[in-house]
Amino acid sequence: MSNQLQTPRIHNVIASPVGRLFHSRLFERFKIASVDREFTVLRARAAADVAGTDVEQFLQELDAPDTVDEDLLESIEHALTSHQQARNRFERLSDEWNQLFWKGQKSTIEERNELETKRRDAGGDWVSPQKPFKFLSKTKWVDIVDFAIPDPSSTVEEWSELSPETVYGPPESSPDIQVSETMQGPGTREYLLRFPSPSNFIDDEAYARVYEPWDAPGDEPLPTIIFGTGLAMACDVMEYWTEEEYVGRQLAPQGYRVILPIPPWHGRREQTGFYTGEPYLARMPVSAVELYEAQTKEIALLTRWARDHNASRVGVGGISMGGIVAMFVAGHADTWPELMQPDFALPVAASADVSELLFESSLTEILGVTDALLRAGWDRGKMANLDNVLTAPSTSGIASDEIYPVGGLIDDMTKYETLRETLDKWNVPQENRLEWDCGHFGVTLRAMRTAEFQDFVRLALDGQ
Repeated sequence: MSNQLQTPRIHNVIASPVGRLFHSRLFERFKIASVDREFTVLRARAAADVAGTDVEQFLQELDAPDTVDEDLLESIEHALTSHQQARNRFERLSDEWNQLFWKGQKSTIEERNELETKRRDAGGDWVSPQKPFKFLSKTKWVDIVDFAIPDPSSTVEEWSELSPETVYGPPESSPDIQVSETMQGPGTREYLLRFPSPSNFIDDEAYARVYEPWDAPGDEPLPTIIFGTGLAMACDVMEYWTEEEYVGRQLAPQGYRVILPIPPWHGRREQTGFYTGEPYLARMPVSAVELYEAQTKEIALLTRWARDHNASRVGVGGISMGGIVAMFVAGHADTWPELMQPDFALPVAASADVSELLFESSLTEILGVTDALLRAGWDRGKMANLDNVLTAPSTSGIASDEIYPVGGLIDDMTKYETLRETLDKWNVPQENRLEWDCGHFGVTLRAMRTAEFQDFVRLALDGQ
């Protein structure tokens, strides 16, 4: 099919021999240094979504200085106009998309492929407008997160009594899961799932994107992995979603099913006035508990859905933030109904102690989370009151020989050393662990481009 969905060029470059140039400490330092600039643009975009073309309101949303240079004001005006046009185009295409994919409007797969390509191209222009707003990264007055850190005393009083069984127990509701019309990717059959989130904290629609072999019969028993994405991923709102390429479209043509759940506040679940994933950073530590609780319960439902659709084996994995969620699933899945329990877990660049990350991770420091917590009156001692829901349990809820962790030995963003201590407590065999001598971004790159990672995931999927 000539108009099937395509792998973006940037991924082909990363996956090619040229991509090996990124396997260096120098590139990791460059990537870390670029975080501030990239998130500044995202914060400006979120403010623009609220302000529209109103320059004054845009400046208020960003808490800008009282006096702003005239040339800068003119640049802002042009950027807002461009952004509003991009947003309008995306919303128009999204409305058309919903008619074809969810509401039963008659269409061919060629028409759906074409619309999906247009929608994601427009989405990239809207959610990540690096060109229109890049100039604002030089102003130094755009905060990269609009923080609303909760008061420690009232938070501890309200949240410290929450038990892990309450937060990470099975979902209390079992909503119907709706299946969209299909698309054709590179060797893949792709479609969306949606259902009301069973979360006790987040009231919205949950989404997941599914990848299967293009020519597989609908009732073929496919080994399945549910793989969570990382922080600030717009997922299938824009053209390039890394997990889609190196997990979904890499594994599905080989005879597997991949389900990529979209996290709360990300992509299709983004809240107006915030960039994708920002609420997770803005209201720490409460937002962390809310996101982990929602995703674990959603994964339980997706696991059962996969089994209902002939999955011969089901696992849960994820990278970075998604890896943290996978660790909580691995720690508590034994309290879930049998059909909801994954057979294996594959956490990548994960953490077992979120409290540690909030105060000692280089990433939370760069993003200003640590300083925001300290200014609000939090410290390690107060955060320890929430350790029961922010740290992995001392025993696993999945068989230890069915846990397949991947990590970077010098990852100081998610603190792999601490994760190793938990893996040791869980008696995870050394031969089940894939470890690289690199940092956090190095793990991501190696996962994206190495046969070693693909072989490792297939090993887990095949149960060998």
